[in-house]
This record gives sequence, C-alpha cells and structure tokens, in this order.
Amino acid sequence: MTLVCAAPTSAVSDNATAKLPGTRAVVTANAWHCNVYADKCSFKTSTKVRKGKNPFKASKVSNVATVKANGWQATLSLAPSGTRVSENTRSISWTNTNTWISDISGVADPGGSINTSITTCSDGGAFKSGTKVFASACANG
Repeated sequence: MTLVCAAPTSAVSDNATAKLPGTRAVVTANAWHCNVYADKCSFKTSTKVRKGKNPFKASKVSNVATVKANGWQATLSLAPSGTRVSENTRSISWTNTNTWISDISGVADPGGSINTSITTCSDGGAFKSGTKVFASACANG
C-alpha cells in the first residue's frame, strides 16, 4: 500500500537559501516527503533560482537528493534507484543548464525496522558568470 501526501499540511519539509554573488538572485534548496505512510513514502527535492519573484536563468543549476531511512537495522530502496551510499541511504543527482530549476522526485521504500522514519535532504547549487553558491535543506520525520 502506498500512501502519498496530497497537501502540504501532511508533509515534512525544509528549505534553505543563499545569495548568488553579483546577481541579486537567490538560490533555494527544498526538501519534502510525506509525513504519514504505511509502506512507501513520496519525496521531492528541488533547487530554484529567483530574482525577486521571477525565475532567474543560471548557467547550471544542480540538485542532489539524499534519502535516509532511520531506525535500528533500517534499509531503503528508492524509485528511481539512485546511488547506494549505505544500506539505509540513497542519493540521486540532477543538473540542468541554462535554466532556473533542477528537481528530483520519487518514492522511498524503508524497511528493516518497526520504528523507521525518513530524512530527505536537498543539496542545491547554481553557477552563473563565474560565481557559484550552494544551499542545503533537510526534512526529518
């Protein structure tokens, strides 16, 4: 049984920002996953670059999603599969060029422990005109 969150009130989320030097643009890293699940849990991460309320085109925008199952002898599988960091942690990365956003989404399937929770982290970066910046956010729960 998969329980997917339909509204932000039923999600765990975090975000962080950093200024892209020399551009007045702000890079935001977002991490989100469902708060309540019976078997599997949806997750999403993104990196967005904005100048005020408007999208700001950067040379490169990257996002690394790291999902971890927490708990005694916890295990984790993801769809898409990602790179295995450890038995309970997977990582997926994506980089876009000449745009303002890079995002990743999928489904986490934790196992191996009765009291398993999920942590979803988003490490975002942007590059424009020789300058770069990074922001990191982690949703725990």
